[in-house]
Amino acid sequence: MLKRQLQSLVFITLVTLFVSCQKSQSLKSSPISIGATAPTAVAVDSSINLQSMTTKAGTVIGHAIDCDNDGRHNDYRIDYDADGIPDDCIIGDDESLTANIDTTTPQNLFDSRLKLLDALTAECVENIKVEGDITYSICTTDGQPVKAAEFLTDLGDGLNIWFERRKVKAILRTHSGEMFFFDNGKLELMFEDRGMQVITSFSPEERQEYEELAQTAYQRIFQVFNID
Repeated sequence: MLKRQLQSLVFITLVTLFVSCQKSQSLKSSPISIGATAPTAVAVDSSINLQSMTTKAGTVIGHAIDCDNDGRHNDYRIDYDADGIPDDCIIGDDESLTANIDTTTPQNLFDSRLKLLDALTAECVENIKVEGDITYSICTTDGQPVKAAEFLTDLGDGLNIWFERRKVKAILRTHSGEMFFFDNGKLELMFEDRGMQVITSFSPEERQEYEELAQTAYQRIFQVFNID
């Protein structure tokens, strides 16, 4: 009888030790499994997202805006999935304000810029003066000029100039179809053949010529209408 009791006690002790050992092994293995798999999954996901962001081609939505709150409207909203909703905003810089903009469809970009100019002049009041063979016009909103023009009355050759917050936004040479867009006085881009081609790279001499045009082209028109 005593022998059987001792055997039972030994058996129970062995079973208890075995169960305790299994629990201990389970607790030790769990942290290793979690720690090994979680970082790998996160790294893979991040790599995929970064790659997709840098290889996507997008379409410009609307006109230039100020995404980074630097006071300059030289940033562009981009639509990557063609749903008409902006997915990102490309920040412009001084060296190339349109470096990341898709210029493969210049006509679309040109049309979006014309819509911006139409919005600027939507409610302006126009005043026209003719001096000799030259016609001058000024269009103002709330007393501020938003568009000015100077052209040969008979031929129509001349300049159209748009303003945004008293600064030149765009200039159109009507005789050649060349159109220049500026951001805070800096040449941003140029369209040729009435939007068929877009140019975003300029030599220092070209940039100086066109930026000086933006500073001087409207002065004679302002003098005609006595605008300071």
